[in-house]
Amino acid sequence: MIDWNYIQAEWDWAGHIVEALALAGVVAVLFRPWVTTRQALALGLVFAIGHFHGREKRDYEVSVSMPPPQIDAYAMWRWSFDQMTDFWPATIVCCGLLFLLWWTARRPR
Repeated sequence: MIDWNYIQAEWDWAGHIVEALALAGVVAVLFRPWVTTRQALALGLVFAIGHFHGREKRDYEVSVSMPPPQIDAYAMWRWSFDQMTDFWPATIVCCGLLFLLWWTARRPR
């Protein structure tokens, strides 16, 4: 029997990384007809970072019943631990992959 409560409590961050990479892949495929593969991957990774930031910002706004305009929700240090651990692991992985794309593009061939 799989303990889904344990997985949700302890491995939620890993699921968000997988979700971010899948989202980045879908966006990259959609952009590929118009730009190079490297550019499409970069666009996908940046989109995934923005998606997670917007989603966690919205979750914070809802959790504290923040009325519009919600400028104060950009203060990520006010987010809950769960909101932070949903956003930062996915962002760090996506930024690391963006850095890898940049670094491999600059290497002499």
